[in-house]
Amino acid sequence: MIAFLTKLRTDVWRTSSARYNAARRLSRRDLFATISLALLSAMTVAIAFIQRVYAPSSSPVDNYFTVFSASLGVFLLTISLVEWGAKTGSIADALHQNAEKLNALQRRIGIRIAAIGASSPVTWVEAQALADEYNAIKADCRHNHHPIDDEYFRAKQRTAPEFLDASGNPIISQKDAHKISLVWHLSSIWYFAGLWLITLGLLVLPMNYPDWWKKQPDSTVTHVGASQSLTPSQNGSQHQ
Repeated sequence: MIAFLTKLRTDVWRTSSARYNAARRLSRRDLFATISLALLSAMTVAIAFIQRVYAPSSSPVDNYFTVFSASLGVFLLTISLVEWGAKTGSIADALHQNAEKLNALQRRIGIRIAAIGASSPVTWVEAQALADEYNAIKADCRHNHHPIDDEYFRAKQRTAPEFLDASGNPIISQKDAHKISLVWHLSSIWYFAGLWLITLGLLVLPMNYPDWWKKQPDSTVTHVGASQSLTPSQNGSQHQ
C-alpha cells in the first residue's frame, strides 16, 4: 500500500511540476511576444520618420527603408495573427490551474501515507479513488506540458531520492542538467530572439556596407558609352 501511494505521489509531483514549468514557459513567451511586437511596431513608425527627415527622396537608401518598413509591417501583422490564434496566455493559465489541483491531490496522498505510518488503516478502495482522481484531473485539462518541461523538473530535482540510480548517483549528470536548463529557457524566446537578430541585422547592414544595395554598372553600357566618347579624329582613323 505504501509503495503504491508513494509512487502515485511521485507521479502527481512530476506532473504538477512539469505543468507549472509549462505555464511559466508559456507566460514568458507571451510576455516576450507582446513586448517584441509592440517595440517592432514602434520601430516601423520611427523608421518612417527617420526616412522622411534624413533620406533623400528616391535615393537608394530611401528605397531600401521603404521596402524594409513595408515588409516588416506585413511580417508583424502575420505574426500577430499567429500569436493571437495560439492563445499562449490562456493555455498557460489553464496549465497553472491544473497544476494547482494536482498539487492539492499530492498533499492529500501525503496525508494518507502519514496515516499509514501512524497505524491508521487506508483501504485499497481509497487508494484507487486517489489514482482515479489523478487521472481525472489530468484529463480535465486538454492542454499538456512538453517533454522539456518534465526534463527541466527532473534536472532541478536531480539529487532527489526519486531520481537516483541503484548506486545512489543522480541519473541526470550536472552537465546534462545545465544543458536542459539552457534549452528550457531558450525554448520560450528563441523565435522572437531570432526575429530581433534579423531585424537589427538588416538595420545595421546599410551602415557597414553603405553601397551594397546600389546596382553595379553594366559592362556593356560602359563599353558603349566609352565608344561613343571617341573624338572625331579617332572615329575617322577607325573608318580608314
